[in-house]
Amino acid sequence: MLNFWYFIGKTLLPSLVWRQQSDEKVVYLTFDDGPHPEITPWVMEELDKVGAKGTFFMVGDNIRKHPYLVNKVSDRNHSIGNHTMHHVKGWRMSSQEYLKDVQDFRDLGSYDAQFGLFRPPYGQINLKSIQALNSDYKIVMWDVLTKDYLKTLNVSKAQRRIQRNTSSGSIIVFHDSEKAKKNLKELLPEYLQFLKREGYKMKAL
Repeated sequence: MLNFWYFIGKTLLPSLVWRQQSDEKVVYLTFDDGPHPEITPWVMEELDKVGAKGTFFMVGDNIRKHPYLVNKVSDRNHSIGNHTMHHVKGWRMSSQEYLKDVQDFRDLGSYDAQFGLFRPPYGQINLKSIQALNSDYKIVMWDVLTKDYLKTLNVSKAQRRIQRNTSSGSIIVFHDSEKAKKNLKELLPEYLQFLKREGYKMKAL
C-alpha cells in the first residue's frame, strides 16, 4: 500500500525520484544526516548481516568532523549522496543560498561525484533549485518514511506501518543520527529481517 504523501509528492514534483522501477523484488534503504562515529558503523554492521547495501545521504558538516567514515562507507560498496552542507531548510531561504549550501558540500571533495545523488533535508526544495540541480543530480525522495527521528514515536506501530507500506521499488528513509539513535536501533534490525523473510533484495541507489 503506497502512502498518501507519496502520491501528493509524485503528482506535484514528478521529476524527483520517489520510487525505483524494477522488474525484481528489491528495495532501497537510505540513511540521512550522518556520518556519525557510532551509529553509521552500527548501521553498516546490521546491513552486513543480511547482505544489504544502502545509500547514505551525508551532511557536509558531519563529513568535516568525521572524514574517515566516508571512506569506510564507500569501501563497503554503499552509495553516498549530498544532503547539503548544513542540513538547511529549502523553503526558508533563497535558491541562491540553497544552491550555495549544496555546492559547499561538493567543495569538500568528490564525495557525491561518483553517484550523483542528492536528497533535500526535510524534503524541502523549491522549483528553481530543482531545475538547477537536475542536470547534475538525481534528486531522491522516498515513499516510505520511518519517522525514526520522532521522540514520541510508537516503535511497534511504526514497524507495522513501514512493513505495510513497503513494496518492490520502495525507497525507505532512516537516519543515522544521534536524534534517531534510539528508534533506529529498535526499528532497523527487525525491518531488515522482515525484508529478508519476504525475499527482497536490498540495494544501494
